[in-house]
Amino acid sequence: MPNIIAGQFHSTSQRQLPAAHLTRTMQLLEKTCNELDTELENEINQNPALEMSEECRCPDCKKIIPSYPCQSCMTRLNPSGPIVYVAPRSRGSSSPEEYDEYYSNDNRLRDPETLSEHVLKQVAPSISPKERLVAEHLLARLDEHGFLIDHPAEIASYLKVRLTIVEKVISLIQRADPIGVASKNVMECLMIQLEMLEEDGKSHPLARKMLTDFWEHLGRRDFQTVAKKCKTSVDAITKVAQFIKRNLTPYPSQSHWNNSASATGRYYRPDVEVIKNPYDEDGPLMVQVFSASKGWLKVNSTVRTMVSKIEDPEKKDEWSAYLERAALFVKCMRQRDNAMKRIVKLIVERQPKFILGNDKDLIPMTRAQLAIELSLHESTISRAVANKTISLPNGRIIPLSTFFDRSLAIRAAVRKIIEEEKTAMTDEQVANKLVDHGYKVARRTVAKYRSMLGILPANLRARQLPRAV
Repeated sequence: MPNIIAGQFHSTSQRQLPAAHLTRTMQLLEKTCNELDTELENEINQNPALEMSEECRCPDCKKIIPSYPCQSCMTRLNPSGPIVYVAPRSRGSSSPEEYDEYYSNDNRLRDPETLSEHVLKQVAPSISPKERLVAEHLLARLDEHGFLIDHPAEIASYLKVRLTIVEKVISLIQRADPIGVASKNVMECLMIQLEMLEEDGKSHPLARKMLTDFWEHLGRRDFQTVAKKCKTSVDAITKVAQFIKRNLTPYPSQSHWNNSASATGRYYRPDVEVIKNPYDEDGPLMVQVFSASKGWLKVNSTVRTMVSKIEDPEKKDEWSAYLERAALFVKCMRQRDNAMKRIVKLIVERQPKFILGNDKDLIPMTRAQLAIELSLHESTISRAVANKTISLPNGRIIPLSTFFDRSLAIRAAVRKIIEEEKTAMTDEQVANKLVDHGYKVARRTVAKYRSMLGILPANLRARQLPRAV
């Protein structure tokens, strides 16, 4: 029987990886470079068969080199594409300490927004100063999932405001990005998201019934019972469940604010760095994928020789296990670095204008498209991108996931249209204008993006525009 899991991480050679190898590679792939530092240190401390030599060796041609990147490999690369190489941060680049000092002292880098800041920026333009105080209090009372801890009546009593005001602000917050913040529970969060999809005509006809009438069946994946009660096929119910999984998020903070990196806002050490070619002003971009290794990671040859001479069966088994574990770790680390290199290379090839320009230059792309081109599973792309950051030539450090954010270019277009307006345009008019830019979006989506940009609605902008003489 074929190894189904291995299909998640196959290369163009279609080579099947052993399950242990694949599982370990996936674990390493989803870790950031900083997390790998800790993982590698722990592994070396626990396994005497694993060692790190001080030599500087090219991971591609395996030759010892004076510094990164390998000049021999560079000459063989396609000159029209980016030069992408894997190297430790401390060799051929700034040390981690220098990175910390450079980026923490550089005004170009700011801590990412917290969830509360992100939402407040959206709702603030459309509420009064009194309502803003309510919004700030509500956002301060969110749990780690983005749910509201207190009952609205308690908040109204504490702030000495009418309950209707609290409920109005909660409603605005719940419909900001990410949708569902300040909900009381998972069900309310999902229903709000579903309502937004229904208003945009993007919902599934059975999704609401599935959530309200068959919530427990959905959790148990008891699609047979649901299909029977709805008088439809199991396949149809399976598709509804897939729609819900794809389009609805049970926890509103899950998409961007549920990991340690974004929670602390520390992106001072990116996982990938893109710079302009220092050897040729018109040459290809140079891209360094940072490896956790500070030298050349390998199996200790002395231990390997020693194990072959051990006569005690029990000790031989113990040390053989160390060797196997070390060999597996080395293979998986290299597999991980190679996957990151391939993925980053294709991203940079597709997005040079955005990397050297600004948000409006981002070309829409999906993880699925990348997966097909690289002959990888989409989940592999997701693991490689999650929680990782990339430093651009202008000094900006952004999440790798930004390259898959279709809304980024649309938001830039919304900003440009409004900045150039002679008279204040409604969200509907902006949506019509976006068609000229190649984007077909609903009025509600324009309103959401405008709020995310901190831009006032048309009636308030009209007061600020100069009157025609």
